[in-house]
Amino acid sequence: MSDRTRETLCAIARLSPSERELLDLTHRILEAIHAGDLDTYRASCLPDLSCYETDVAPYRIDVLEFHLDLMAAQRERGSFGGLVRFDVLTPRVQLLGDCGIVTYTRLMTWQAEAGPFWRAFNETRVFVRVEGAWKMAHFHRSQAPA
Repeated sequence: MSDRTRETLCAIARLSPSERELLDLTHRILEAIHAGDLDTYRASCLPDLSCYETDVAPYRIDVLEFHLDLMAAQRERGSFGGLVRFDVLTPRVQLLGDCGIVTYTRLMTWQAEAGPFWRAFNETRVFVRVEGAWKMAHFHRSQAPA
């Protein structure tokens, strides 16, 4: 087992039930993105979701509908067809009342004719508790250095 894998597993084992709930929600959101599951993504986010995605636009993107349209287009193009796995490395969950922040590195591995390749992104997801349920209010994603 690599040091990074051991570090990730230890970090997850130390999470409280509420922190684990946010990390599980983060996984569901990422799985919904990769599958083009618009309903799950919509149910997990606030309508006024905002984000910074440096590989999509050089400025802040506002409103959930933008992301739903982008996900639908990616699903139609099969953008994640060669994705064989994704890993959430070194997650950290911070709870501040009805606000939660999840930070991690997402390692995405694809299979191509020339062999497997990967891309890594440093991501932050901000959640707020609304009527007892966690909803994503903002995220920031930037490509990690190779």
